[in-house]
Amino acid sequence: MSLAVEVYRDDEAVAARKRELGWQVYACNDVGLGLADVVWAYRGPYRIENDWSRRKGRPLGLTPMSLQDEQRMQGLVHVLSLGLRVLTLVEWVVRERLKPTGAVLRGVYASQAGRKTSTPSAELLLDAMKTVHISVVEAGGQEYALLSPLTDVQAKLLEL
Repeated sequence: MSLAVEVYRDDEAVAARKRELGWQVYACNDVGLGLADVVWAYRGPYRIENDWSRRKGRPLGLTPMSLQDEQRMQGLVHVLSLGLRVLTLVEWVVRERLKPTGAVLRGVYASQAGRKTSTPSAELLLDAMKTVHISVVEAGGQEYALLSPLTDVQAKLLEL
């Protein structure tokens, strides 16, 4: 018994698929750079790529870009850059505050209550906080804020 495989390239289908993929967006915080410099900055150090990869392929990610106006695209990249900076800062502060004592966080992994970490990601920390709810109620002309009870992990994260 013999098998034969025939392979061919359908250039028309490839072109149609490329049109559906959207724009590839390169971004950096120096708006004075030209495209080539931005691409080189983007392909630079691993840590930069690691941070920006957090924003790719998510609901608020950079691709595909559906905006038509270049100023709006630039604005979106700036807003996402600020969000990325906040994520990175939160992560760094928590890790730095855990480091001197060698402390570890337990209970930040939703499905693994006993799992510990000394280097939690910002996404993991935010996940641990997502059950916190604040309700604002007005009664008798005064506003009251009601905070849901915090778990031990949430209290520790706020302390950090």
